[in-house]
Amino acid sequence: MVQSTERHGVRTRGGRGSLAFLSIVLAGVVLAAGCGQQDSGSDAESQQDQTTFEANLLPEDVVVALDGVQSYFPEIERQTATGENSTAAGAPEATRMVIYEGGDGRRVTISVDQYASSAAASAAFEQAIGKSEVVPGFVALPAPAGVGDKALAGAVTQGEDTHIGYGALDGAYVVGVTSAGYPATPENVDKLTGLTRDAVAKATTA
Repeated sequence: MVQSTERHGVRTRGGRGSLAFLSIVLAGVVLAAGCGQQDSGSDAESQQDQTTFEANLLPEDVVVALDGVQSYFPEIERQTATGENSTAAGAPEATRMVIYEGGDGRRVTISVDQYASSAAASAAFEQAIGKSEVVPGFVALPAPAGVGDKALAGAVTQGEDTHIGYGALDGAYVVGVTSAGYPATPENVDKLTGLTRDAVAKATTA
């Protein structure tokens, strides 16, 4: 496991590096969430792997299943899309992104990126921090304690749409969990923190 460090302050304070990494997490989910709203013709088709370029896919069991998401967000009703995480930083060996959605259009997206080594995963995490730009409307949230080796959190509100995003580095894995359509209330933040903790544990033990 990579030892937790304070070089970028990702766990203890909302510095510019934390904002930058979350911009990638949130921007990626904004794009992916659009896929989840497309009319695919049937539930079976909407749940098939939706890839835009050749990539190694992690098995779906690395991602928290629908019932696990519903334990925090019971209004989420179905899985609407799954496939590669095309927004992953660096060069992961394999990825998986799953989008879950409720009848009111609210969404929860979970992504898992697996790298060749913990060093490669850490480098990707650092690359995302260093190269992305701050998203307008971003608000830093307290990074969750005890989630992976490094973790960070934030929210972006554009118009009436709010995305709350969490990112975590754990060994050779980078895990992202984002909600869309939920206000950044303490209750929703706590729910997403719990789901992120579960998502990291699932990804690294599957």
